[in-house]
Amino acid sequence: MLHQPNIGSNGSNHMSSRTVTLTALSAALLLSTGALAQDAEPVTGFYLGAAFTQARFDNDDFDVDDIDNEDNSWKLVAGVRTHRAFGFEFDYINFGKSTQPSVPAGGPFEAKAEGFALYGLGLLPLGPVDLFAKAGIARIDAKGNVGAVFFEDKATEFAYGVGAQWRLGAFALRAEYEKFDTDVVGDLDLISVGFTYTFGSH
Repeated sequence: MLHQPNIGSNGSNHMSSRTVTLTALSAALLLSTGALAQDAEPVTGFYLGAAFTQARFDNDDFDVDDIDNEDNSWKLVAGVRTHRAFGFEFDYINFGKSTQPSVPAGGPFEAKAEGFALYGLGLLPLGPVDLFAKAGIARIDAKGNVGAVFFEDKATEFAYGVGAQWRLGAFALRAEYEKFDTDVVGDLDLISVGFTYTFGSH
């Protein structure tokens, strides 16, 4: 006699388990794809941020040896991304200071600077990453002393920079390089790592 294959409750449960597993995997894939697509499209609108910085003072204008011309400091960022590829940004930068305890003229050397910068931004979105360049003007207040001789410079100068940021929804982690020119303490180079949060929508 021919025996019919026994398709009982065990086989039915096994097929149901496979169906549930495939359904769950499909749902997870759809959700992850949607999240990636959402991160790939940048959020436009107003944003705020802050960053840790390292500034380098160009002290070639001073005849002083062994200057500590780098300092860690901070900056604040406010801007608006009007389009996925364009925006404007306003920064406050504290550049810290450059020092030397003793100079040949007698006494210490110190130069410090702070400023405000207004930029136009061009952005290139590549998935969840933006590459960007910016250019504009900066109002720099630089002051200090060489021994007993004090100096101060307040001027509006050209400023520019480049960077990259990784977007996580409305948050973005960014790293950038900026350059500023001053008449008294020479060029100021700034490297920063920070974050922004955008109050907007896709």
